[in-house]
Amino acid sequence: MSAIPYFDAHCDTLTAVYEHGGGLFESRDMVDFRRLARYAPAAQVFAVWNGGYAEKVRLLKRECAGRPELVELCRTPGEVRRANAAGKIAALLSVEGAEQLGCDISRLRLARGSDGIIMLSLCWNHDNALAGAALGSGSGLTGQGRRFVRECQRLGVAVDLSHASERAFWDALEEAEKPVVASHSNSYAICPAPRNLTDGQFSALAKRGGGAGINLYPPFLTGGRGAGLDAAVRHIERFLALGGEGSVFIGADFDGIDCRPEGVDGAQDMYKLYEALLRRNYPERLVRAIFYDNLLNILERTQ
Repeated sequence: MSAIPYFDAHCDTLTAVYEHGGGLFESRDMVDFRRLARYAPAAQVFAVWNGGYAEKVRLLKRECAGRPELVELCRTPGEVRRANAAGKIAALLSVEGAEQLGCDISRLRLARGSDGIIMLSLCWNHDNALAGAALGSGSGLTGQGRRFVRECQRLGVAVDLSHASERAFWDALEEAEKPVVASHSNSYAICPAPRNLTDGQFSALAKRGGGAGINLYPPFLTGGRGAGLDAAVRHIERFLALGGEGSVFIGADFDGIDCRPEGVDGAQDMYKLYEALLRRNYPERLVRAIFYDNLLNILERTQ
């Protein structure tokens, strides 16, 4: 088997390190540069969540600058490709919940221009000035939210609908002219959690050139606190059956989840899911696409 690639669309490791202390090269959390370096090529989207936007952005910039031979902070898919070709880990920034930017379009522009954010979710688990949340009221996009979607797309910031309500999801697709994503959401047909995607939602993402990232939180895999990697495989297979060969990727939600599938303690164990798919006789070309190519190709289409 050739080297395993890895491109994950969502982790909350910046918040974990900011709150617990330490650094990103080697940490007690679920993702760090040392563990990502086991994969080639390797890329990770680091989300800013739960306040402290400026401090967490500085943290990622400082940690990347301290290991220039190992990791590069990237602003575009092209920069990801160049960093990976040079044998480096590609690190990217996202925003989880536009309230981290005060739901302010001027701050969105600054976050893209100065910090290079690549992705933004309209809301987190609570409604905000832009959108109703999947775990909130279920309301749709506000007028401000619709303007935010259009501006994200103009700037080349991928719109992330993982935490949005179903009504807000469809409202966002009405506004979007480029692909959008659900960075860390599974199949509702397999596990009917409000944060998961219906077949219709996933199919709409795929049809528009976007997609969804498989989340390893057991309550979103099985509905309970326990799960094995076979549960993640079932969600992948559901999305593949809906025509998702180019649209399903990884969005493990490491450091944002309080329980994990059996045998998975962090990014270092993701090879087990890769191997599980190979054992199901999926061609390695497809497994590599799920683990790396699909997300990179989708992000290129959002630029």
